[in-house]
Amino acid sequence: MRDQAIDADRLLEDNKVCNLTKRVMLVSPLPERVNGLFVSLSIACFDVFSLHEFNESLLSSLKPELIIYDALPMMNSSHELEQLKRDQALLRNVVNNHIPLLILLDEHAFNEREQLGVTGSEWLVWPAEAEQAIERINRLLESQASLTSLQDVLLYKDLKVDLKRMIVSKEGERIELTKTEYDLLVHFLTSDGSVQTRELLLDIIWGLQFYAGSNVVDVHIKSLRKKLEDSAVDPKYIATVRGVGYRLADQ
Repeated sequence: MRDQAIDADRLLEDNKVCNLTKRVMLVSPLPERVNGLFVSLSIACFDVFSLHEFNESLLSSLKPELIIYDALPMMNSSHELEQLKRDQALLRNVVNNHIPLLILLDEHAFNEREQLGVTGSEWLVWPAEAEQAIERINRLLESQASLTSLQDVLLYKDLKVDLKRMIVSKEGERIELTKTEYDLLVHFLTSDGSVQTRELLLDIIWGLQFYAGSNVVDVHIKSLRKKLEDSAVDPKYIATVRGVGYRLADQ
């Protein structure tokens, strides 16, 4: 793995100080596979913390600005495959919350990446030169910075959502939502109108540790509709897909 790491003499000038760092979560069940990348990222002024498995509580507390997920060992091991299946909902949640996600695979697994079921992520064949990985990471972070500046406000029909201040208004009048109602609304507004199953909403909004039945989704949707003055029969904002879940109503 030494040949994958960037030589410190080539990256750091004399007396160079990292004034601005980006926080990166590096997840791999086999840390030796990504050790060179860990070293190179640290030298390149990234604040890197390495985990053997995806940890939802650390995701919330450490608030990484980018996540690198090493999927290859999990795809090649029947034991680790179960962990991969458990991680899929978390990975989708990462993407839906606009955290850049880079997934590492080898050439063989790269052709089978669809089975991960995670859209909106970036993929990198690994092992690779660390410079290539860092170039991809910097590009992801730059793209996210541009996206964030464009998406500080969401507009849909007469609704406006200020993402920075977590304020929702309708026709200029502020609407008080609970955190769950707010998360549901933002998720619908950023889901490109695709159908959201009750099970998917449970995973994304409440997480895998939430064991209540899917009817809890219906309860919160009903409350959200009431506050938006929306109708289940003739929906303006959230439409019911009978027997499946919900989606944004037609424009």
